[in-house]
This record gives sequence, C-alpha cells and structure tokens, in this order.
Amino acid sequence: MSEPVYDAIVAGLGAHGSAATYHLAKRGQRVLGFDRFARGHTLASFGGLSRIIRLSYYEHPSYVPLLKRAWDLWRELERESGETLLTQTGGLYMGPPEGDLVSGALASARMHGLSHEILDNAELKRRYPVFDVDPDWIGLVDAQAGWLAPERSVEAHLRVAERNGATLRFAEPVERWERDGDGVRVFSAQGSYRARHLVITAGAWLSRLLPQLAPHLWVERTSCSGSSRTASSTRSRSCPSTSSKTPTACTTDFRTTPAMG
Repeated sequence: MSEPVYDAIVAGLGAHGSAATYHLAKRGQRVLGFDRFARGHTLASFGGLSRIIRLSYYEHPSYVPLLKRAWDLWRELERESGETLLTQTGGLYMGPPEGDLVSGALASARMHGLSHEILDNAELKRRYPVFDVDPDWIGLVDAQAGWLAPERSVEAHLRVAERNGATLRFAEPVERWERDGDGVRVFSAQGSYRARHLVITAGAWLSRLLPQLAPHLWVERTSCSGSSRTASSTRSRSCPSTSSKTPTACTTDFRTTPAMG
C-alpha cells in the first residue's frame, strides 16, 4: 500500500492553525493537522473566554481591509458551525485628541468610510458615567466592534474542517521536518508523513521547527486581569468594548455574557 501524500500538513492547531486547516479543507485540499496538546486545551494564546475585535484600527489604516474580510469570515463560520462566536457591541476609544489611539482610530474610520461618532469630553462623561474620564479626553465610537469567543472559535474551525475531510491528530507534536522531493516530510513521535506543503503555526514553539528564525523570535507575557460588575452599574446591555490609552498605559475592557462567567 502506497504512503498517502497530503496536499498540506498544518503543524499547530491553535488560532491560526485551526483557521488554516478549515480554509484548506473547504477548498478541497487533503489536510493533516497536528497539535502537541489534547483537543480543547487552553495552553496557547487563544486560551480564555473573549478577545476584542474592532475595525477602526488605530495602529494603521492598512489593516482595515483585512479586518473587514475577517469580520465577514467570522459570520460565515458562525453559519457553517451553528455557533455564536462574534458579539457586536460597538467600540469606544478614549484618550487625548492628539493621542495615537483616538487619532489613529479616527484616521482609519475616515479613510475607509467606517461608521463612527466623535464624543467631546462632556458627552463622553454623560453617556458613559461608569468611566472615570480625564478632563482632556474625548471619545470615538466605532459601530463595528465587539468580542469573539476564542476557544469556541478554534473548536468551530476544527469541527468544520473535519466535516470537510481534514484529519486531525492531537497530543502528537511535530518534532522536525525536511524537504522530500517537491514536497516535505514531517516527523512526529508516532511516525512520518508526506505532504506537498507545510503550514507551521506553532506559536511559542515556532523556533523549534524553524531554528533559523530563533534569534528573531521570543515569547512575551501580557498580563490580564478581570473584575465582576453588576448589570446596573455598567449598563451592560449597552456597554461597548472600550480602549483607553495614555503615554504610560493602555487599557482594554469588554463585557461577556453571564453564561461565560
């Protein structure tokens, strides 16, 4: 019996790897995916209950077309999986008018015709009294923003990928790979596998599979904290995802549903 040759092998089935596997399988590719941990683990960057998504990207307007496409793809995955993954709440960005958060978000919104509203300091305090707003801050409301459920999003990608024929192997880390003719051969503790293409989405373990990149890669910890607030104090039904930034700190806050804890 001849050895199977896959169109693509995906090493790492987290946020990026699960999405790559899903899209490749949807296109009719024969896909084999690996992850070093058991299915449903939370030992990667997607661990947790929520992640913010926003279109008025303050970092640079060039991101906006990618974000608009991503928004559409999240809705497509929701339809295919039957899951609610993206909750649209709107976004509120607060800070000094000349600060890069507000000015950058405004530049992206204006360049790409995104629905937005500018709030002066008085209106910002009136509309969102729960926030302790500095006297020199203004606000920008981004209509198309909200939060995603990251762990359920990864599982939705994987489940629909399997439905489209992908083969997934968990608790089986890829140890190394090498070129094999016009394709690649991938080695794990349980055997070797051939494919025409290799997608490496190994996150913090990327340098083990691409050692030539190791000097340019490092893992950086981002500290997060959470708090519980009553619905009346936060007006949770209308509270948007929020971001504020000063020269010394950047804060992001977004609500979750009671079922998420």
